[in-house]
Amino acid sequence: MNTECIIQELLEEGLDDWVPVDPLVGLAQETVEQSGRDFREVATETLTQLVSGGLMQVGDLGDSGFEAWSGTPDAIVKRVVSTLEEFDWRPQGGACWLANTGHGNSRAPR
Repeated sequence: MNTECIIQELLEEGLDDWVPVDPLVGLAQETVEQSGRDFREVATETLTQLVSGGLMQVGDLGDSGFEAWSGTPDAIVKRVVSTLEEFDWRPQGGACWLANTGHGNSRAPR
């Protein structure tokens, strides 16, 4: 599995609902079993591709539903990584959420 496979899986999951960041971490861990890379590097690279490519937004769940974080793609990725580090990369649903954009929905496998 490479980052493109992770992206496709997350986009497919995002067609139905918002996605906790946990699957990103889990899929990155599965990927490194085959490649020998650090899963944090794979997760960060994948997240960068998702956010910079306009495929998914990162945010929290609030009173109005999904509330996207503001900022540049780089700042958002850094915030996610910092948050994941606070959770020792085991967020268990509490770190942040991912939501497909319209562009992400169009790229999702059906």
